Amino acid sequence: MIKLYTDAGLNTNQNLAAISFVYHTEKTSKSFVEPQKEQDNHYLEFLAVQAALTDLIDQKLNDDILQLNCDSQIVVDSIGKNYSKHYQEMVDVIMPLLDKFPTYFVKHISDKENGAAHALIHQELIHLRKS
Repeated sequence: MIKLYTDAGLNTNQNLAAISFVYHTEKTSKSFVEPQKEQDNHYLEFLAVQAALTDLIDQKLNDDILQLNCDSQIVVDSIGKNYSKHYQEMVDVIMPLLDKFPTYFVKHISDKENGAAHALIHQELIHLRKS
């Protein structure tokens, strides 16, 4: 099973944003964080999922069950419904990526349960503020 955790963060006062993901498979683990252009936080949460899924597929790690853990309720709900009133273009990108896995399920988790991905965001925003 692939356990994937995604997160995004936004500091609107300083126009800073970042996305992150952490995954664990039987073969490997990866942590990733990347600054982004400031956008709204929901869009960034979708972007983090897209980046993580793309990375897993590019690494040919999409041959197992995927457990996508996300602290964004709108992302979880939108994937579950295959619909989003304001972010349908992101749903339309994410759903075909999810279909490349034999099966998947999406779970809403708290910030605390999303500790590793959340910490990466926090560290990146601090780093960006100091730059």
